[in-house]
Amino acid sequence: MATFVNKWKQPLSVIFALTRFNEYVIFVIVTTLMGAMIQETPIDWRLLLVLVANWLAVGFAFMFNDIEDAEDDACDPAKANRNPVSARRISLHRAYLITFCVALTAGVIYFFLGLIPFFLGMTCLVLGILYSWKRIRLKRFPVLDLISHVLMLAGLQLLCAYTIFSSIIETHWIAPFIVVIAVSMYGELFNEVRDLEGDRKAGLKHTAALVGVRTAHIIMVVVLVIAGLALLYTILIGLIPGWLVGVLAILCVIMLIRPIIKAKRETVLESSGPFQTPVLLIGAVGLTIWLASRLLGF
Repeated sequence: MATFVNKWKQPLSVIFALTRFNEYVIFVIVTTLMGAMIQETPIDWRLLLVLVANWLAVGFAFMFNDIEDAEDDACDPAKANRNPVSARRISLHRAYLITFCVALTAGVIYFFLGLIPFFLGMTCLVLGILYSWKRIRLKRFPVLDLISHVLMLAGLQLLCAYTIFSSIIETHWIAPFIVVIAVSMYGELFNEVRDLEGDRKAGLKHTAALVGVRTAHIIMVVVLVIAGLALLYTILIGLIPGWLVGVLAILCVIMLIRPIIKAKRETVLESSGPFQTPVLLIGAVGLTIWLASRLLGF
């Protein structure tokens, strides 16, 4: 038994490393729950299915990206060991096989959730390919890198969950949609600035490379302000109940004290980094409490 466990322990750990699950697990919970909770129809078991499908779709995008970037990552000491393909912990053939099995599973789940979620989910999977595939590589084109990123890793997840329980013809999904894509755009610019030197060596001329670090920082501040205003509008029109706002405020006080104390104030990049995970956790916990209240009929 011990021999069997040891035989599969390393391959499973390598597959998990390829998925980079820890980098998006919380954000997908936030986008999915927000999409499901901003309408008044009853929530059912389909929410769990769409959450799993969204995890798989985003995971596919991350996995395919690491496969396509393996050659470039091998030349970057900071990324070479993180990427299982460039580190040669998994063969290219096996990585492709597992990655497209993940995409196929996501597609099957989206299919059983309805026509519109299936179309949106497949769009997400296609963008996951086009974003990283070297023959196209949307992430090397300024502006297109941001648009494709915010759709495949945020906006489409919200809409997939929303359209299961409500019609997309209605308009009250727009403000929450702006919230998640603005936050996602901030995250993409954060990553582009962080990896700017290595990306330039790899020949990527994305938005941050085009506009420069200073302008990228300004855009990051602008999109965070947009996210804040859209969230405020979402609260004012009653999509988020007042009691939940109070819960979120309490969570902010509890969870942001330490990052505030430790935050560096030299640049937007340095000062905002420590807040990213706590803010996502606050959103995930708050939305989970909201979901529980809906399911219990409060």
